[in-house]
Amino acid sequence: MTGQDAATPADPAASRRKAVRWTARLAPFAILIAMFGLLQWGHRDDSPTEDEWAHTIRGIAWWQTSDMRLNYAHPPLGNAITAIPLALMKGNADVTSFRHWKDANTGRVALDYIKQDYARAREQLFRARLMIMLMAVALAAYVWLWSRWFWGERAALAALVLVAFNPTIIAQGRYVTTDLPAGLATMLAVGEFARYASGRAGRWSLVTMTLAIGAAAVTKYSGLLLVPILGAIGVLLAATGRGRFEGKPAARRFRELGLHALVAGVGLLLVINAIYKFDDTGMSVRDILAAIEPQYQVSQRYKQQLMERHSLVRFLPADLRIPLPYTYLFGMASVTALNAGGFTSYFLGEVVRMGSWAYFPVMLLIKNPPATLLLLLAGAALALRHARSLSLRSVSVEVIATGATALLLLASFMRANLSMGVRHAMPIMPLLAVLAARAFDRLWALTSSRRPAQLALAGLVGSTALSALLAAPHFLGYFNLFVGGALGGYKISIYGEDWGQDRAALAKYAKEHDIQPLYYNYQSDTRRLEWEYFRVPYKRFGCETVPKPGTWVALHALTLKTAPKKCYTVIRGREPDVEINHHIYLYRIPPAPANP
Repeated sequence: MTGQDAATPADPAASRRKAVRWTARLAPFAILIAMFGLLQWGHRDDSPTEDEWAHTIRGIAWWQTSDMRLNYAHPPLGNAITAIPLALMKGNADVTSFRHWKDANTGRVALDYIKQDYARAREQLFRARLMIMLMAVALAAYVWLWSRWFWGERAALAALVLVAFNPTIIAQGRYVTTDLPAGLATMLAVGEFARYASGRAGRWSLVTMTLAIGAAAVTKYSGLLLVPILGAIGVLLAATGRGRFEGKPAARRFRELGLHALVAGVGLLLVINAIYKFDDTGMSVRDILAAIEPQYQVSQRYKQQLMERHSLVRFLPADLRIPLPYTYLFGMASVTALNAGGFTSYFLGEVVRMGSWAYFPVMLLIKNPPATLLLLLAGAALALRHARSLSLRSVSVEVIATGATALLLLASFMRANLSMGVRHAMPIMPLLAVLAARAFDRLWALTSSRRPAQLALAGLVGSTALSALLAAPHFLGYFNLFVGGALGGYKISIYGEDWGQDRAALAKYAKEHDIQPLYYNYQSDTRRLEWEYFRVPYKRFGCETVPKPGTWVALHALTLKTAPKKCYTVIRGREPDVEINHHIYLYRIPPAPANP
């Protein structure tokens, strides 16, 4: 037998390496597919939330007209993207024909739109939710690509798992709002800034960074915070000669930074104006302050003087022209006005009106999965352990960019008076996941000779998927095990969890168990339409309503916990007979005693 006739034995080590390579290549796609499946799990069973209708109508209006008058509460980019499949549908009503269009009252315009054909509008909303889901998947995909570019396959896979299976990110990726899009835009902005600052991303990094910051600024007003934050980080890197400034004379560093900041600033203005379709831009300060203001819940209190009370343009010369759309300027002032007045919410077992500095730190601690928190804690411990030997130059540019941005955003949010749920801190959550993945990668390298420790690390990251499965499909009500899950979580927060999504579940239960006569507090006009869509008979249950004996009462947990003590006395102090997903309480009113 010759050597050519003999079969070549397979190399087991080579086969294992090949299998590992294929697993590494296919795993990210499998995780993204699994994430999309979790996002879709039962989303059609969730009733529309109050906020979704306003976001939907803004998106439809963006495609129908160049008049941006509805885009003051939120900039239009996120809403415009989610409305793409809606704009392609035939038979949409002209939003400019509704009587509240003139006043720019978004809520009333949305109510008029859905009243015409509620079943059709409801189906449109579910289509818009699919666009939000795709944006959530895009967020996870970008985190993977970005982490892989900086740190390699291992860290990238960990970052992907920590984002894709985070129950809170999945929850916000199922509803039509600007919160998940803001998280995506912020991650893009910080990520592209880090690539630009590293000096390794090529000549187009300045363009991609500018576009990403612009996207953040026209998705949510909090995106504007990135301008001073990333600007300050850029100055720090230039002063210390880090990243793209390494090895350059000081004068050249700051000249380059100044030129790039100027280019980025002009690009940012162009992006904002382009997304607002250059509507009412370039007005003088005098004309801005004299313009008729949109009329809605917040501005109506100011009687056409909101801009004079809360806009920074009032301090500028009257003849100065501002290169920003009027609606964008009014939106910034209206957010300031809303924040100044506070918002009724529920935190740490109490009804609150003005925000607490502890609100967002606590919410991030109880709404992130254990793996993310423990890895962040381990990363902080590693940094403290080597604090004496560490210097700024030993910390990578990308870690400085993500870590400093997360901390500064959190510091800004802690000053807010709007305790509306963890969703307003969504821009921070992907940044935390990225930092946690970096800590995982460092720990893996430190334990290279200890296989059990590495298996424990892999299991810790993988436990994020278990957190998602245990929360499914009611992701909005997720609390981690550190507060005892729902048992402890609902003693801390209820506002961002009871968002009206469980009306469909209540209607289903009422039909299956013949719950009637039923008293129900539907909360708002749009939510009343959702309830009547299910054709369940009811009587309105108000603050001082006295239900008849032998009837049932349904009340949302949020309504009961935030209402004055004089309200709903007939059920206060009682344990509900039935709980619908922890958010809607059902009480049986005892029948009247028999008359002897």
